[in-house]
Amino acid sequence: MLARILSLPFIILVIYLLYITWEYDTAYSTYLIGPVIILAIIWTLSPQINWWWYLRYPPKLDPPLLQILQRNCEYYQGLSLENKARFRDRTALFMEGNDFMTQAMDDSVPEDLKGMIAADAVRLTFGYKKFLFKDFEKVILYPKPFPSPQYPKFYHASETFVEDGVVLFAAQQVATAFFHSKDYVSLPLYEYAKVFVTTYPNEPYPKLPGSTWEKLEEISGFNLDAIQRWINLPLEDLDLMAMAIHHFFVFPSSFQRILPSLFQNFVIIFKQNPLNGSNPVVL
Repeated sequence: MLARILSLPFIILVIYLLYITWEYDTAYSTYLIGPVIILAIIWTLSPQINWWWYLRYPPKLDPPLLQILQRNCEYYQGLSLENKARFRDRTALFMEGNDFMTQAMDDSVPEDLKGMIAADAVRLTFGYKKFLFKDFEKVILYPKPFPSPQYPKFYHASETFVEDGVVLFAAQQVATAFFHSKDYVSLPLYEYAKVFVTTYPNEPYPKLPGSTWEKLEEISGFNLDAIQRWINLPLEDLDLMAMAIHHFFVFPSSFQRILPSLFQNFVIIFKQNPLNGSNPVVL
């Protein structure tokens, strides 16, 4: 954005110098060095330049995506007016700050899917000044569950490659859970909960006993077998901490009632209380 605007006068200057060099005198070619160097610098620094601009002037969410948030994102609905604006800005910036790619799909990633993933991710860091996961800036979407090198025999719906900083999703499951959050596990929220723990390893995470799965079922109605079928990875590879974080954000009332101590623990870790929507969420 801004980098292109800054580049334009130097591009015009280079074209003009090339013209007069060709038409009049080759000596003018020496004047090309300066603008070409400047263009190279702008090109190299374009991500930082554009990000500086976006932080000061965040792009607006498309109206259809904004309607989806207003109608289907309970977390967003519960925010104060000030925090709703802040959430919209961060969602738009997350969409700009990450590389969204497709596999087995002809088109680019639709804006509404980008927004659904971004909205689930930014709620995790809404209490933090730094809200992007700088080591996980690649998102790959498949149309349906997919195999991967790590799980070649499982057509699964989501996965995180920590080594490469890549998060993978099946688009069908992402959309279904966003529109029916009380009936299906949100895979972006679940996977980015794992990313959060990896990014902030020194937070006071408690040790969760295996019996916590039973408490989570009581909170949500999602039994472990149903979760396993939805994600379709081996039971032993399901992440208990990430699922608890998911439930903290999606079912905060029942979570506070059934696991009050863990609820307060998460309030401290995430620097927000998802039940406190009338006031600023950030503590």
